[in-house]
Amino acid sequence: MSYGLYDADLQFYPIPFYNLDLMKLSAYYKRKREIVGLSLDFSPNKYNHFIVRQDFYANQSYPLNLYNIEYGGKAFNGDVYKPMPYEIEIMRPDISLYSKAIPKQFAAYYKPAINTMRRAEHIRLSLDGATVWKDWEKQLRKDTDCFGLILHDYDPAAIDGCIDIIPDILQLIHRKPGRRLGMKFPAQIYEPETLIKWLKINPMGTYYSLHYNDLISHETALELTEVLKESKACRQISIDITETLQDAYPIDYNIRRVYRNIINLRTQRLVFPLIYDNSIFTDNSWKAVMDLIKTYDDHMISESRHGRSYFSRVAPYETLYSYVRASTKQYDIKPPVIPVELARNVFQFVRENNYELFKDFYEYRGEEVK
Repeated sequence: MSYGLYDADLQFYPIPFYNLDLMKLSAYYKRKREIVGLSLDFSPNKYNHFIVRQDFYANQSYPLNLYNIEYGGKAFNGDVYKPMPYEIEIMRPDISLYSKAIPKQFAAYYKPAINTMRRAEHIRLSLDGATVWKDWEKQLRKDTDCFGLILHDYDPAAIDGCIDIIPDILQLIHRKPGRRLGMKFPAQIYEPETLIKWLKINPMGTYYSLHYNDLISHETALELTEVLKESKACRQISIDITETLQDAYPIDYNIRRVYRNIINLRTQRLVFPLIYDNSIFTDNSWKAVMDLIKTYDDHMISESRHGRSYFSRVAPYETLYSYVRASTKQYDIKPPVIPVELARNVFQFVRENNYELFKDFYEYRGEEVK
């Protein structure tokens, strides 16, 4: 019997992130002395059984009438993980499955990411998404050169007690200093105290992601400024404002809350990426307003992360208006960052529909807490 394992995410996303299901399936069928191979293209005709896994959503369709195809993953099953049979779940992942996944011409570019995937322990800490699985430790490969752990749970923060046992797990898999935690899917965080706990974990670079689902209060901002002096995870925080924008207040009121919040955070030298679901906007004009604010926020993040004297020189004083004014200028070597007509339309719309927010674009510089 031949088994073709197809990681659809490799087709759409440039940074390789190994699929835990496929690695466990590979280990399981190889133990049964079956023929197993990672298929780099969608070719079910080459195998007796073709197993597709896709975790990240993409505009891709697949044939549903072929008898030898098995589909699975977050993109197919939604946000609730569908466990495999117990004897497969307890398998130690077969990392060698991905040994030839990256074409040779790109191997050097992807080498750091491949090295991270190869040397990390890959586990699923929970099968129900809420409680720690009693047999999670059976997944560990216990390689001597392992330097960290990658969680494949859809939301690590939703697992009861997860953040409390992570330090013990890191100590178990690697006793040397520098052990790190990564995750395939971001931890969804709703309380400031929980955010602080996750920030105290040593992160695995870009493979560590925290989504904070609320605006950050002055009190939390002050605490973050202290924690981030020691934490290496400050760049891994994103602020998901979807629920804030969907609050009972009108959308323009909520957008003003968001705008003031990012300016207030800036007075504490804090800048975080904004995330929101575009489908919540019933009026494209307000979506354009929010998109412009996000562009402004992204600009602050870019400036602060490239070693420029941004915060000491500009950050506490720059308004959205001054940023847009500079970004709409036409230079000989490049077009404006923001189209003039777009900026003019957004400002005119806000002036007519929420004059207080319009004034904030010109005047608001934050309320620094002493």
